[in-house]
Formats: sequence, structure tokens, C-alpha cells
Amino acid sequence: MILAHDATTAATSRPPTPPRAAGLLAHVLRDLALSYEAECPGGFARFRQALSVESLAVIARFSGAATSDEAAYALARQVHETLLDVEEDVWALHTAAH
Repeated sequence: MILAHDATTAATSRPPTPPRAAGLLAHVLRDLALSYEAECPGGFARFRQALSVESLAVIARFSGAATSDEAAYALARQVHETLLDVEEDVWALHTAAH
């Protein structure tokens, strides 16, 4: 279970991310991953591996992006899948370049 956060903090936090932002997030992550890989080969994979679904759920819950544990885990799984897709894209571009 993810601990509930202070109502005062929740009232002043950012509103939930709209669904259309998911595409933008994936695009930004791809650009970030490509830049990261150019500087540190294998770095994005290590970054992605360090972010567990559980840690992403905690971030979602406490940032206000999810209002329940179930919603936080659903969002975390979606973000984790996006990160996996980005990692695959980066790997494909890396192997095509060599």
C-alpha cells in the first residue's frame, strides 16, 4: 500500500496529467534517451532498470497524478512500458548505426 499524503500538499500539487500528454512524454523520453546514449552507451537501460513499477507508483501517487493506489500502479505500469519501448527504440537505432 502506498501511504496517503498530506491534504495540504495535495491541494497545492500539480493537477493530474491529461491523457494526451502520454504521446508527448514518449517523444521527450526518446529524445532524452538518444542524447543520454550518445554520451553514455547503455546509460538509458541502466536508468530504466533503476525505476521499478513500485517506485513509479509512489511518484504517481505523491505527485497527484493518481488518486488511488490502483490508479498509481496502472499509471506506473503504463510509464514502465513506455520506458521499455523507448529502450527498444534506442537499442534498434544503436545497432543499426554499428
